[in-house]
Amino acid sequence: MKLGEITWPELKALDKSKMVPVYPIASFEQHGPHLPFLTDTLETQEIVDRLDQRLPDDVVCLPTQWLGYSYHHHRLGCLTATSDTHINLMTETVACLLDSGFPRVMIVNGHGGNEADMAVTLQKLKERYADSRVFGVSYWKVAHERLEKLREAGPHGWGHAGEMETSMMMQIRPDLVKADLPGMDGSHPESAHGDDVAQFLRMDEISEHGIHGDPSFGTKQKGDRMLDAAADALVEVVRDIQEGRL
Repeated sequence: MKLGEITWPELKALDKSKMVPVYPIASFEQHGPHLPFLTDTLETQEIVDRLDQRLPDDVVCLPTQWLGYSYHHHRLGCLTATSDTHINLMTETVACLLDSGFPRVMIVNGHGGNEADMAVTLQKLKERYADSRVFGVSYWKVAHERLEKLREAGPHGWGHAGEMETSMMMQIRPDLVKADLPGMDGSHPESAHGDDVAQFLRMDEISEHGIHGDPSFGTKQKGDRMLDAAADALVEVVRDIQEGRL
């Protein structure tokens, strides 16, 4: 069910104790020379639409929020909120759902740069609504095992605008994918502690063309399977929320 397509009496009549509102968040940022600025938003919306098709009586889905936190893409091109604005936007949106009577809300994230702000949002909402249950999930993380079975470009091939996103966009909006797909781009730390030491880097500091992965492995068929894998994983998350396993 799509929240934007029903009326307020229909919303009022819903059994809010059983349904899970789904609030998708994404970004508006460069995705290399071959994909559009709205890539994350289009992908996230498609995944949530597929979730809605699988569980039409169990979820009520918001439109995907296209403004995210993308400062790290600023020199290559993006529209971005500041972190404070982004956190407030997410917090106030979820607050509206909680105030309308939904005891549980699931935020579906489609952009890696949103994760830190999403974590703070969960904290702020718990401080304000002590008895609420708000869940934040990045689709590629919960679908990781499924996606691992589909990718072919190796461990560094499916990052930003790489194999996975290129494949998904070939399925969703092939008209927006440039025919000349770039190859591998993006550097990785040489240190053995590269995964354990935190730092904040701009995309232009770690890539030449605004890519972190290998778009040349992208295919339409693979994109369709990857979108299904993400939606199937989110179905499991919704069921776990409903059954009290999360």
